[in-house]
Amino acid sequence: MPVPVPDKSDPVWTAARGFAVREAEGTPKLLNGGNEAARGKVTGERTGGRLSLMELGVAPGFGNQPHAHGAEDEALYVTSGVFRLLNGNQIFEAGPGDFVYIPRGTRHGFRNLATETASLMVFYTSREPSSSSSGTVTNPTRPETRHRSGRRRGDRGRPGGHGRRRTARAERPPPRWPGEATAAVRIRCPSRACRVGPRRILAAP
Repeated sequence: MPVPVPDKSDPVWTAARGFAVREAEGTPKLLNGGNEAARGKVTGERTGGRLSLMELGVAPGFGNQPHAHGAEDEALYVTSGVFRLLNGNQIFEAGPGDFVYIPRGTRHGFRNLATETASLMVFYTSREPSSSSSGTVTNPTRPETRHRSGRRRGDRGRPGGHGRRRTARAERPPPRWPGEATAAVRIRCPSRACRVGPRRILAAP
């Protein structure tokens, strides 16, 4: 079938709205104390809020906690390593070449099961969520390691503790991965009275 040749005078065919992103291009940043290397390849600003794309390299044992996005669909494409994935009520492993579609409002999360850095591509159908909307980042062998920042309206999941005036200052536990254990931990209070609250301890996957 012949490929149609655009008419030079037809703006539908010739408008310069597209673009290309080369392999080395993108905005790099480190997350979670350097245990995640992210590179923003396509931002929502460049696509008018229609699509965004990020490369993500995840250190062994790291990943995120279950969460959901209220404003965008998400998709994951694994390029190396093996991930444990939660998508709704399903838990499964995904390796290179596997694609996972996550509708908005669906609980999901991932964790690197490999013994070396694993990588995946993360797609959003609108502007990318804030860094915390990917959930609290945790290493199962180091449950105290957490990534905390702001979050976006419509996202669900607890990105970390938010201290209130004259109340205990401690992180709230994130939504649970199946298989997590719970332990009591003492937390510091601004007053003389101290509380004992639950803290999630992640079991090895």
